[in-house]
Amino acid sequence: MFWRRFAASRPASGGLGGWTVASLSTSTGVAGGAPRKHDPAGGGPPRSESGLAARLATAAIGIPLIVVLVVLGLPWLFVGVVGAIVVAMAEFYRMVERAGYRPVWEAGMAAGVLFAIEAAWPQPWEGAVLPALLVYAVADRLRRGRPERVLADTAITVLGAVYVGYLMSFALRLRALPDGPGHAAGPGPALLVIFAVWAADSAAYFVGLAAGRRKLAPQVSPNKSLEGAMGGVAAGLAAGLICGWAFRVPLPTAAAIGGVCAIASVVGDLWESAIKREVGVKDAGRLLPGHGGFLDRFDGLLFAMAVGYYALRWWSAA
Repeated sequence: MFWRRFAASRPASGGLGGWTVASLSTSTGVAGGAPRKHDPAGGGPPRSESGLAARLATAAIGIPLIVVLVVLGLPWLFVGVVGAIVVAMAEFYRMVERAGYRPVWEAGMAAGVLFAIEAAWPQPWEGAVLPALLVYAVADRLRRGRPERVLADTAITVLGAVYVGYLMSFALRLRALPDGPGHAAGPGPALLVIFAVWAADSAAYFVGLAAGRRKLAPQVSPNKSLEGAMGGVAAGLAAGLICGWAFRVPLPTAAAIGGVCAIASVVGDLWESAIKREVGVKDAGRLLPGHGGFLDRFDGLLFAMAVGYYALRWWSAA
C-alpha cells in the first residue's frame, strides 16, 4: 500500500514532544541524562556534526510550520494533522510488524483519518469509528484464515488507530475550543500545550545532563533521569505562565496546564520507548533527517494534547 513507503525500520532513539532545543543536541530523551553506550530504544552515542546539522535544518522548517498551521486553523491544520497521522501510523504499523504482528493497515489508516474528521467537523456518526474498526479488523483476520492471530492483530490495529490517530486529533480539538472562562478561543490553547511540552523537553535534557543522577525508568529508557524529569515539569509550569499571559488564560490555570502536560509528555515518551524496546528498534522511522521518525518527534505531545484538552475543559467548567 502506498503509505508503507513512509515507514522505516532503521534503529534510532526515542525523543519527546517535537522539535526542541534538546532534540537539536545529542539528546537521549525527555528526562535527559548523560549520553551512554548504544542501547536500542534507550538512547545512544552522540550524533555526528553532520547529523546535528540535519537536525537543525529539519527543526528550522518544522517549528515555524507547526506554529503557522495552528495559527491558521482549518482547513490547513486539518491537512497537516492528517498528513502526520498517515505517516506516524505507517511508522507504528511497520515497527510492530517486526515483532510478528500483522495489523490491518487499511482499516487502521481509515480510522485514524476519520478521527481527525470528527475532531475538525462534528459528524452524526461520531463515536462509530472505533466499533467499526474493531469489527472490520476481526473480519479481515478471519477472512484471511488467521484465527490464531485474531486477538493480537486486532488489538494492535486498534491500538495504532487510537494511539496515533485519535490522540493526534486533539490538535484539532484544542484549536476548536470555544471561548470559556478558563481560556480564549483561537490558537492559544493548542500553542500553550505545544510550547509547554517543547519547554519541558529542552529543560529536561539540560537539567538531566547537568544534574541527572537517579534513573527515572531504567528498564525502559536508562538515559532518562528523575532530575531531568523534574526540571522539565518546572519548565512546563513556567511556559504555561508565559503562554497564559500571552493567550489570555488565567495564570493559575495556565501554569497547571503546563505542568500537567509536561508530566503527560514524559509518560508518552516512555510509552514509545517501551514499544521500541519490545520490538528491538531505536527509531520509529527515518523520514525526518537527524530526528528519526514522525512518531519519535510527537510521542510525548500525543499524550499531552489529550490531557491538556480535557484539563482545559475541566478547569473552564469548574
